[in-house]
Amino acid sequence: MLEIICLIWLWRVNGKHAIERGQNPKKYRALTLGLWFGLEFTGTFVGAWLMQLLNAGDNAFYGAYFFGIIGAAIGGFTSYWVAKKAPMGNYRPEDQPNGWNNQSGGWNQSQNGWDNQQNGWNQNQNSWDNQQNGWNQNQNGWNNQQNGWNRNQNGWDNQQNVWGQTQQEPDCLFAPATIRIIEEEGGYNGGQDAFFLNGRPICSLQPGSEYTFTTYAKKNVLTIGRPTPEPSDETTVLKFIAGEKGQIEIHACAGRLLPGKFSNYTA
Repeated sequence: MLEIICLIWLWRVNGKHAIERGQNPKKYRALTLGLWFGLEFTGTFVGAWLMQLLNAGDNAFYGAYFFGIIGAAIGGFTSYWVAKKAPMGNYRPEDQPNGWNNQSGGWNQSQNGWDNQQNGWNQNQNSWDNQQNGWNQNQNGWNNQQNGWNRNQNGWDNQQNVWGQTQQEPDCLFAPATIRIIEEEGGYNGGQDAFFLNGRPICSLQPGSEYTFTTYAKKNVLTIGRPTPEPSDETTVLKFIAGEKGQIEIHACAGRLLPGKFSNYTA
């Protein structure tokens, strides 16, 4: 009975980890069952064979059962590790048509504490709104970008209830935006830069390479080198709003973002 309970728990956990990594949970749940029962059967067979060699007699059954439990444990741990380390993908469950942002944790499922926030961005003790160099108080931030966001009278800085108030619904896109990250030549000799979007790992690029992916998130924070941004350093963090079917291009070089080459077009 205990074995069945453990298997059901592991089956659910591995499916949850697969969804968090943007993967279809069905194949990882099937992998869980395959590894569990496959290695349990193999362990039982090996145990019975060893007990026969040792002339265990009445204890042969217990020996075979013990080896079967060990095999099931190895299979369960292996399936857990595979689901936990699954590559990042773009899978979205059918009951969540609007992407990651329709999950109960939404943006807040990042390993850096976002998943502990029940009410979104603004209830985090380290919230962006409480930082002196936050979104609306950073003179070198969004309002100085050439794309004219600061010229909109109804823009970010003039809305009292945007980031400072609890969002009733998570922001999301009905059509995904495409993001292209370009790591320019120079600065590294065999090194590479890691990129994170909203606290989640996206890719790791060497000089002269690039990576293209899509996102359903409307409000985004891209960082380089670490998932936790430094709001005062524009060369390691980039905040932007993605539009539906938008085309976003981000350049980086030698561990630094190049905000002057940033572009954001909406279809």
